[in-house]
Amino acid sequence: MQVLHSNSPQTSVIKPISDIVEQVKSGVVHIVHTVDGQRVGSGTGFMVNGYLVTNYHVAYQAPRNSVVVLRTYDSDPQILLDGIQLTSQSFLKSSVTASDDRGYDYIVFDIPLLREKKLYNFSLGSHKLKRMGASILFLGYPLDHFNIVCHTGIISSFYRHRNVDILQIDASVNVSNSGGPLVDPETSEVIGIITRKSTGLTQTFNELRSILQKNIEILTQQNSQSRITLSGFDPVQGMIANQHQILNLTYEIERSANVGIGYAFSIEPLKNENVFYTEEQP
Repeated sequence: MQVLHSNSPQTSVIKPISDIVEQVKSGVVHIVHTVDGQRVGSGTGFMVNGYLVTNYHVAYQAPRNSVVVLRTYDSDPQILLDGIQLTSQSFLKSSVTASDDRGYDYIVFDIPLLREKKLYNFSLGSHKLKRMGASILFLGYPLDHFNIVCHTGIISSFYRHRNVDILQIDASVNVSNSGGPLVDPETSEVIGIITRKSTGLTQTFNELRSILQKNIEILTQQNSQSRITLSGFDPVQGMIANQHQILNLTYEIERSANVGIGYAFSIEPLKNENVFYTEEQP
């Protein structure tokens, strides 16, 4: 007989959100990518049967020369590097199974130092038992936070895209929430993995960036063919720098924009991964 080990309570009694958060928060992990001691990217993960689960894109978003810091509930919020530190190569080599970002966008890691911390371990439920309008909560380390944050909301829609089951949620999903657990408050089980937010302006931002990048290409080409200076100042180079500044600003604006809509991928394929199961001893 196969059994999936977890700490989740087997009860139909709905506990207060604050009680659920207090019980499960140690099982949520902050995954921070650093280069030369500086943060260059981050995401969220969660523990299941001693393994770390997160989005595939969270693991592969950073430069290969980065150091990955796995921060937990007891890490000092004032100290970036207070956590388990692994080179990016060592971190990726510790993966045991995955579905890339063209599929269900998850990856599972076996990290003994993390298992030794005796963190809370979630169990995996099913979104198939939920309906539109059902309450959900999720935990993570959004934006530049080093403290864990809880958000609540509802499931606003279910749909399939490229053969992937997606849960659309009305809740405040932000950058770095990716990889966090979408929790059913009735069971404290994970029913999805937070994967991204929606700003409602994605196409507009993409179109603006395309225009800016085209401007930069034209100006750069023009400047290489005939350079003009005015009292030692290169006006074309100034315009190129200006376009780069605006381009960078679009990323910051989009990063901060939030219309309260997010998406999570179903946990169903993850439940079929054999790494989470052990044979029960007679």
